[in-house]
Amino acid sequence: MPQRQWNQYTAVKEYPVMKDYLERFRTTSFFNEIPGLISFFYLQGQALVDYVRIPVWASALDPRIHVFWIQATRSGKSIAWEFTGEVAELAGLDIDMFTSGTDSALIGSIDSVSDGDGGYELVQNEGLLGGKKCLNFDEGSILLQSNPKQFFSEVILYLQQAMNPIGSHSNTLTKHMKNGKVETESRVSLWITSFPPAGVKEYVLTKGLFQRVLLIYRPWSEDMRQMVSEQRMSGVFQDKLTDVSSLQDIADHFIRIREKTQARLLGLANMTNQQWEELGPAGKEEVARGCMHDMFRTDESFNPQMMASVDEYYTLVRGMDKHLSDVVCSFIPNILNYTTLFATHLAMIRVERDNIPADGDWIVTGDDVEMATEILYDIYEQLVLWLESEVEVGAKAAENIARKGEWVNAMKPCKTVEIEGKGDGWVLKNDMFDRYANQLGKTKPTVYKRFKDVEKLFMSFKLGQAVYVKLKEESK
Repeated sequence: MPQRQWNQYTAVKEYPVMKDYLERFRTTSFFNEIPGLISFFYLQGQALVDYVRIPVWASALDPRIHVFWIQATRSGKSIAWEFTGEVAELAGLDIDMFTSGTDSALIGSIDSVSDGDGGYELVQNEGLLGGKKCLNFDEGSILLQSNPKQFFSEVILYLQQAMNPIGSHSNTLTKHMKNGKVETESRVSLWITSFPPAGVKEYVLTKGLFQRVLLIYRPWSEDMRQMVSEQRMSGVFQDKLTDVSSLQDIADHFIRIREKTQARLLGLANMTNQQWEELGPAGKEEVARGCMHDMFRTDESFNPQMMASVDEYYTLVRGMDKHLSDVVCSFIPNILNYTTLFATHLAMIRVERDNIPADGDWIVTGDDVEMATEILYDIYEQLVLWLESEVEVGAKAAENIARKGEWVNAMKPCKTVEIEGKGDGWVLKNDMFDRYANQLGKTKPTVYKRFKDVEKLFMSFKLGQAVYVKLKEESK
């Protein structure tokens, strides 16, 4: 089924505020409306981070949306963040950016500070992953390396912890440092972007980081680049934007919904605003969790639609190769968490649109779930199609890595030649086949069959009657 356009989603049709947001977004980052749509939920999640908890049996989800967006370089990812970050600032949300740094920069440090009387006291400084903020990670490619440096291996672990539900023990970042132990509870919303480096698909399938984020992969062709260029240049020397909402008007939605949700929580808790502000993070978390069963209710259509959504997601992977489906299915629990979150977010947009009072009936419906599923199904489908394309995992991957090593060993004794216009390093295919057969004691039919399994790793060139091969650069 063809992917829906941004203005075909029911949620966008239903809620003018989302349409207004995307109309303005698409004047900044061209043809990236789907990530733009997700950025709306991303901002709203951070606006509500202190107030909303969604009960799931004995645990709870918080409203944050974490995004890992993989797309070609120079395709509008950075400028998209500029728009998102500007709206965030206008809405009173903190923003920050991670470029490089140390453990201390990420999770905080304990420093000796003069007390003014000749002595010193230990003060904990908050790191980038501490507190609440929209945090941009614009060089996500460093997290996609097959063998990342030790520091970035630790960064991945910190990010995974930061995304764990607020209030859980696993959400607290801990590091023993020179002056003592740093403990940081993270309320950040992560926005990570990257170009697709070599081997990224296999990495995505095997690392737990991607079972926590909302992973957006979007192919980007030369035709798309031309369309973007044409769209961008058509705006040169054009009049000021008058037919789209201002950034402040857009930001005001997040301000209003934060204020209304806070008012509802304090009403449920029978607290004043002053009492709330006097609480520390732990106290605020206790209040939010204590009221989470009363914040929303669901109608009779909610559970049936949620079960239908579960079935939709699993239908995508039925019939897939077993090794791949086992891994791809591991994304579904997270997709279902985001379905729950998006449905709740949409219910809150309706509260704002319909001017339902803070002490009114806040209902999450089956329609909310269905609208959320429309969006997330398309994102997950694109992810599945991408991952299914020439990706090998598990036992099959290990087998083919071994096979590749066998062929590399067979190539080593072969005479290499340079082919005009094609570079050097080419070997006769028949020579390589003979050496493979001798080294492993295999018959020619077996050699031919095994080469078929790894053929995609090689380039080939026919020169007269002779066929030459060499490993593709990305396969070395």
